Amino acid sequence: MKEVNVAAVQLNQFVPYRMVHLAANISLALSKIYKQEFDITIPEWRVLAQLAQQNKLYAKDIGDLTSMDKSKVSRAVKTLETKHYLIRQTDKKDNRAAYLSLTSQGKALYQKIAPKALQWERQLIGVLDASEHRELMNVLDKLDKQVLLIGED
Repeated sequence: MKEVNVAAVQLNQFVPYRMVHLAANISLALSKIYKQEFDITIPEWRVLAQLAQQNKLYAKDIGDLTSMDKSKVSRAVKTLETKHYLIRQTDKKDNRAAYLSLTSQGKALYQKIAPKALQWERQLIGVLDASEHRELMNVLDKLDKQVLLIGED
C-alpha cells in the first residue's frame, strides 16, 4: 500500500485556530471585568452593548450582530429582563415579535462597564504601535470580507 503524504496542520500556525484561540482568551479575560464587578455574563454583555449602540432591536438581530445562537440570546435577554436592565415592547405591526431596549438601569450599567472595557482594550493593544494597530484593523477587515466571499461558494 502506497503511503499518501498529507500536509500536517500545525495548530500554532493555522490562522483559524489562532483567531478562535485569541478571541476566546480575550473574551474570557475581558469578561472578568463585568462578571466580577457587575455579575454580567459574556452573552449578557453582548446583548447590553448592542442595545446601547442600537437603542431598539429584535432578539434575532442581536443574534445576527453578535454571532450568538438563538438560545444563548434568549437566556441572556431573559436574565437581563429579570434584572430590570431591558424591556420588551411588542411590535405593533407584528404581535408575535418584540423589540428589546435598555431600561434606565440598563443604560446606567452600560455606562459603568463601557469605560472599563475600553481601558482594558487600550491595555491589550498597548503592545502595538499606531501603524501596527492600523494594519491589524486592515487585516481583520480583509479577513472578514474574504470569509464572507468564501462562504458564498
